[in-house]
Amino acid sequence: MPRARAQDLLLVSKSHKKTIDLWKAGASLEERTGYAIDVLRSKAAIDRIELSQKLRLAAKAAARGSNPSFRSATSRAYYSMYHALRATAFFIHGGDDHEEHLKLPSGIPGDFPNRANWENDLKNARYERNRADYDPYPKNDLMFKSIAVQLILKAEALFPIVRVYLKKKGCSL
Repeated sequence: MPRARAQDLLLVSKSHKKTIDLWKAGASLEERTGYAIDVLRSKAAIDRIELSQKLRLAAKAAARGSNPSFRSATSRAYYSMYHALRATAFFIHGGDDHEEHLKLPSGIPGDFPNRANWENDLKNARYERNRADYDPYPKNDLMFKSIAVQLILKAEALFPIVRVYLKKKGCSL
């Protein structure tokens, strides 16, 4: 039989309606899904990692073939990195507080391997993605070839690092 402890009742008695509504939503979410919030967080991180991998493959595909698109490859490679690091920040910080492109680099956890390098790599990748997606110049798509190749390699290098890191932190990858 359920039992409410005095400190739990005190916590409820001093909580604002918004807080209580959030607790209700969390309890409802756990009841509906059959999973604890932390398990759902892990599943969401895993799904974002899978998206990262799909985008990495899309970047590689865009850079290959008889009619490659190095602008598209640059964009997809950035988003592969973005989603891998967003999943990491989400899982470690306990929420999607660093979802914004400008905020995400600072959301990379302090103990992430080579954190400063990945922060700079992500910022540079975003810069190149912005150029590829928004700037009409250079007109020649080939001008983005070396950038696309470099970002694809970075996205490929990032995946195993994220995977090992998140596993060590308790994510069920």
